[in-house]
Amino acid sequence: MYTRTILLQLPDADLLKLCEVSLYKGSGPGGQHRNKTSSGVKLKLTAGGEWIAASGKIESYSCDDRSAHVNKLLALKKLRMKIALQIREKPAEQIPFPFPGSDGKISPENVLYPQFIADVLDRLDDISEAARMWSLSKSALNKIMLQDKKVMEAFLAQIHRKRNSVTPPQHIPPTSPSRPSKK
Repeated sequence: MYTRTILLQLPDADLLKLCEVSLYKGSGPGGQHRNKTSSGVKLKLTAGGEWIAASGKIESYSCDDRSAHVNKLLALKKLRMKIALQIREKPAEQIPFPFPGSDGKISPENVLYPQFIADVLDRLDDISEAARMWSLSKSALNKIMLQDKKVMEAFLAQIHRKRNSVTPPQHIPPTSPSRPSKK
């Protein structure tokens, strides 16, 4: 059984072994540069366990390049981000590694970016504490989370789920005083 943390740390070749790989002809403009070969890549994570059923299917696509090899690498990168955004784990007591960026910023191109985002989303119970643990200001952490549209959507959805999981006090409708009947 693979956990999210293990999946994000696997080398590309090992993660690829856990996926169903499909090739397809990518769409694009016509003419001599039209993609005539099946170089588009679809990856579907098939191994992992019960959390895949709980989080829905996890798959990624890429037909950004004319090379199937490059598209496979791009699809793997997208798959890692989807794993980081969709699967939640109980956060560890300590952060798994020092902040991988500099000056309160991290590039989405950083190889540790998916693991960092996953850890922060796991720690959303207390965003101030998450920022402190990663040696960031709360403002810097918010900027990182809001720089990428998909991360921002997952961040806001996680906050929304946290807020809605608290059971509000039951509302008891006031009893209306009996009114005299009109005759």
